[in-house]
Amino acid sequence: MPILLIDGVKYEERTPADEDELEQAVKEHAEDIFGEQSIYLDIKHKLKSKAGIGSIPDGYVIVFGGEPRWHIVEVELSSHPLYEHIVPQVGRFINGIKNSNTQRDIVDTLFQEINNDEFLRLRLKKVIGTTETYKFLSDLVSKPPVVTIIIEKHTEQLDEAIGALAHPQIKVVELRTFTREGVGLIVHAHLFEPLYQPSKTLAGPGGGIEGGQGEIKARKVTFQELINAGLVEDGQVLCFYHTRLFNEEQAEIVASSNELKYEGDGKLYSASELARKLLIKHGFKHDKHGVAGPKYWKTEDGKLLDDLNEQIRSRRGDRK
Repeated sequence: MPILLIDGVKYEERTPADEDELEQAVKEHAEDIFGEQSIYLDIKHKLKSKAGIGSIPDGYVIVFGGEPRWHIVEVELSSHPLYEHIVPQVGRFINGIKNSNTQRDIVDTLFQEINNDEFLRLRLKKVIGTTETYKFLSDLVSKPPVVTIIIEKHTEQLDEAIGALAHPQIKVVELRTFTREGVGLIVHAHLFEPLYQPSKTLAGPGGGIEGGQGEIKARKVTFQELINAGLVEDGQVLCFYHTRLFNEEQAEIVASSNELKYEGDGKLYSASELARKLLIKHGFKHDKHGVAGPKYWKTEDGKLLDDLNEQIRSRRGDRK
């Protein structure tokens, strides 16, 4: 079994307990896999052929950077009989998207999901400009999607299954998970090849590394750096954010320890630890995977901590 060594610390490869565990990792790191200019939609919408035969993908992805495209996502484990699972499943996807009624259903579903989420709506609108969102989605879905299979181990059986499918755009992402020896999932790292050309390797939420091609990761941004740049203040209140702003879930910046003091219990947490705790509390998360904390905190005037961190990285030259 492979061992990942980070600064002398051993990480052991972990086989996901089930597809739900792997799917959760995909959702949490969708932007790292598909690119920052992408939206992962966790929608269980059935794709039906004209004959009424269909199947339900694990999710959909809209990529709006460069040449817009969309992905149908299927999450699989290598321990399953891949040929028997993937060929009929993806075959039903392929037949389903040829049905004009199914295409309209997909557009309606995607539009409703995006339109009901202010953050997603504004994010997409910023890119497409004056184009109506519904028209953008209609034009996008009228084109063949990329069928993306995400698996924890790429095997010959998977290649044979893909070879039996008549679809020009099938991508495979091997998403491997390593956990810190003696600690488990609380501290982990993912290894995968992104479906875009990254400018760096992305930092793992548990302090490990994520990304392909062996590139150097951008350094973490501390609260003190943000304070020195005048972007936040020591003791400033941040609000938890996920799909909406939770004004009742607040935490104060404690620069001396680079942590947040949660008003709910008065304890100190890293931004990622507290975000994970609150995701579980509010029913968004049901496992022990870590999360990218800066994506879940906003200032009182609506600025996302992750965006403020990116300003620091740009200033110090981490972003080219």
